Amino acid sequence: MMEQNLNDLSVDLIDRNPENPRIIFRPQEMSGLLESIRKHGVQVPISVYKVGRRYVLIDGERRWRCSIKLNRKTIPALIQPPPDPLTNLLLMFNIHALREQWDLFTIAAKLPRVIDLLTKRIGKPPVEREISEETGLNLAIIRRCKLLIDLPEKHKDTILRELRKPKAQQKLTEDFYIEMERSLKTVERNMPEVVADLGKEKIRECLIAKYKNGTITNRVDFRQVAKIARADRVAADRDKAAAALVRLFSDNDVSIEKAYSDSVGSAYQERDVLTSIASLARQLQALEVEELDAETLGALRELRDDLDRLLGAQ
Repeated sequence: MMEQNLNDLSVDLIDRNPENPRIIFRPQEMSGLLESIRKHGVQVPISVYKVGRRYVLIDGERRWRCSIKLNRKTIPALIQPPPDPLTNLLLMFNIHALREQWDLFTIAAKLPRVIDLLTKRIGKPPVEREISEETGLNLAIIRRCKLLIDLPEKHKDTILRELRKPKAQQKLTEDFYIEMERSLKTVERNMPEVVADLGKEKIRECLIAKYKNGTITNRVDFRQVAKIARADRVAADRDKAAAALVRLFSDNDVSIEKAYSDSVGSAYQERDVLTSIASLARQLQALEVEELDAETLGALRELRDDLDRLLGAQ
């Protein structure tokens, strides 16, 4: 068990941990903690380790920052033995896994270093499951972070600028980029010629411009881009779908919804209808007419009339 000593340390002798992924401390998110410390002091000690005559934070940077802002001279601290670089970094992640949510970008910024240090320890690049076990992050978060890691630096800078704003004022968010990058990866896998001809960065810039000007209204719409790229799954015309993506990825007023409806929308709708029909048929086979109430019988009669109308038009 790690040895710990409790002391009151001068806040001026403490430094932030360079391995702490968290880089954004929004004032509105700190206000509650600041007021609590103002009234009651620091109730939970921070954790530090000693380097020379100074101390480095392991846990409690927000408490430390608030104490400085309140001009408190000391802060209660548990002093632990200095960890090795990998242990130091993994402590940061595991503390996060048990406490408040960090911005994904802060995790993504440190994840390559985690992977590098784990590679040196185990002699091979870690798989996602091993990263999850060591950091306490679930697989979904790791995969989302990898999409941010692979972004060009200028887009990472954009995300960082957005993160410094209050949440309500952020537009080009982490979630926006994650949805866009996930859809573009699907296009690359299924219609690589579209990305190769236009260039991935040019496509990004076009989609960002359309999101800014309102042509693309919701980041979730990017899931329809992936559906267009997977036209083969619903027996839709692949060439027509590829042409729709080219139009979408060009400087015009074509929205994701229009590209989707013009290419594969009816095919996906037909597939969904077939799925619903098959599900309904299975449920009806298990029923007896005398078991049905009046409301259900009425709904079935309406369904029958709709089917007669549709089939009669053939």
